[in-house]
Amino acid sequence: MLTVMYVVILALILFSSASITRSLFAQRIESRFSRVEIRLSERVGLPSPQPRPEDMRADFLQATIIVDGLLLFVAGAFSYWLAGFTLRPIQAAYNRQRQFLSDVSHELRTPLAILRTGLENELSMGQFSKVRPEIEDHLEEVDRMSRLIGDFLVLSRLDSHEGNGNGAKVVDLQAVVRETADELRDNAKRHGVSLVLTQDDGLRLPVSVPSKELLARAVANVVNNAIAYNRESGSVQISTRADGRSATVRVKDTGIGIAAEEQELVFDRFYRAEKSRTRRTGGSGLGLPIVKSIVDSLGGSVTLSSQVGQGTEVTISLPVHRTS
Repeated sequence: MLTVMYVVILALILFSSASITRSLFAQRIESRFSRVEIRLSERVGLPSPQPRPEDMRADFLQATIIVDGLLLFVAGAFSYWLAGFTLRPIQAAYNRQRQFLSDVSHELRTPLAILRTGLENELSMGQFSKVRPEIEDHLEEVDRMSRLIGDFLVLSRLDSHEGNGNGAKVVDLQAVVRETADELRDNAKRHGVSLVLTQDDGLRLPVSVPSKELLARAVANVVNNAIAYNRESGSVQISTRADGRSATVRVKDTGIGIAAEEQELVFDRFYRAEKSRTRRTGGSGLGLPIVKSIVDSLGGSVTLSSQVGQGTEVTISLPVHRTS
């Protein structure tokens, strides 16, 4: 249907262009010859001045520019309306899907919380020692589902641009990274990974964000990935610095690395480069997509470089707040 509409519109534009150009050019020619006839009647006996070829070409060029310019404006305005008309049902379907995901995520949080409480109570009673491993497995699955639902809610808010640009505040990127690293040290110890933070104490990196927690979430996701996919007795190095008008956070690990053909795909939702570790690490394939969505909403960029067997480095760049 759209193809037919585009063909019809194009045919109308071409027909209108040819018809109006011919009519306008014909009027110019008639006007020029009428002037010649008037001069002839006024100058009887004198040679009649004939229209010159360059005058004819100038008339044709002027008529073409006027007609094509007018039609180009009309076509542009109509194309803008047609694009909106075409995208309207797609946008409506997308909004319904996003709202459905948000509603389902909210509805699942309460039963999961009740289920977790019941499992924790059974686990603490002690008299179910025979089924204790099974309860722990169930509790682990509930925690994994809770994290997944939390990721869905974050993505839903980011997709709907909630809070972007509204009530933005300036925070120190160095402080956020330092607090996040301190919170994740216990997790690194459990995995046998050392966490090393390198910062210039005299440097301040002010960035404008709608939510400090959102920025901390992005940094935490990158560091958690570096910990989860690291080697035993490996390390994660975190550094912050100023890079021109940008503030950057670099997270480098000594992990398993990512193949070159998969490095662009890791920012796609639900994509996991190392699927065999998914169950053990509790990954859902949403960590780095959430990072990219958050950083994009803040006007920054995130890049990844990796070599198989040598580790991965993720760099987050955010614009420094100008007035600061």
